[in-house]
Amino acid sequence: MISRNIKVLFLALLILSLVGCSANKDEYVNVGTAGTGGAYYPIGIAISEILTKDLGVNSTAQVTGGAVENVTLVNKGATEIAITQSPMAYAGFNGTAPYESKNDNIATLFNGLSKGVFQLVVSESSGINSVADLKGKKVVLGPSGGGAINVITDILSVYNFSLADIQPTYVSYSEGVSMLSDNNVDAVIVQSAAPAAAIKELEASGKKFELISIEPEKINQLLEKFAYLDQITLPKDMYGTNQDIKTVYLTNMMIVKKDLDEDMVYKITKAIFENIEKVKESHPAAKGFSLEEAVTRTPIPLHPGAAKYFKEVGVLK
Repeated sequence: MISRNIKVLFLALLILSLVGCSANKDEYVNVGTAGTGGAYYPIGIAISEILTKDLGVNSTAQVTGGAVENVTLVNKGATEIAITQSPMAYAGFNGTAPYESKNDNIATLFNGLSKGVFQLVVSESSGINSVADLKGKKVVLGPSGGGAINVITDILSVYNFSLADIQPTYVSYSEGVSMLSDNNVDAVIVQSAAPAAAIKELEASGKKFELISIEPEKINQLLEKFAYLDQITLPKDMYGTNQDIKTVYLTNMMIVKKDLDEDMVYKITKAIFENIEKVKESHPAAKGFSLEEAVTRTPIPLHPGAAKYFKEVGVLK
């Protein structure tokens, strides 16, 4: 009788275990990224692979319009987590431009993922030597809903003109550099971690191109006007340019649905940071990603599940 009871108990535990595994496989944790030519996509692939392997959930990296769209996608539950820019998370949460209403079903998963660098690419024969020369030109701004649109709006403001003064095109960064190679546009703005895959592809093609620096006095104006911008120098050997490139960047971060289960978010956060090297190796832009930077300057509140993990490892009090 005892033996039979043990067998029944063992069978019951086995069934519960299988049900648990099945339920876990039925869970989806998709990762919103951007177009395939920037840094968001390979970083998102690495994170989705970590979640699939470590948590046993269904996870894929979704191609999206980028930083701006990702806020609304997470807010409405079209994706569970996504990469965006700090100012976009702040604007979305508070319902300020470019958003028409509050996207308050979002929370910080972690900050400091990578730097989104403003990179202005032109053909060698374009005659464009400054952002000021973009007036009246055909300019690729990346995918519709991407972060480049807001950054170029900020930058143009210190040159005293706006998007209304250029001829914008909205396609992926990779498509944009192809159009530049074919002389169908005058310039491409890549708002991405550096080096950007799309620009490296252009370099590998042998086509002549240049990156344009922002003048020091304009950089100073930008830093005074927009607290979320900072300056950066891209060394000339990054893309084989004739000189170092002076420009500005924003911080990229990851957001999560605010109403996603606390225990699930804890597990997601733990899995990512226990495999941080895989994320750092996914793209050169993420090489500075660290646990210590994950909770600094968060523009919107941390999700309780993420906060639980960061307190557990001692980077959050």
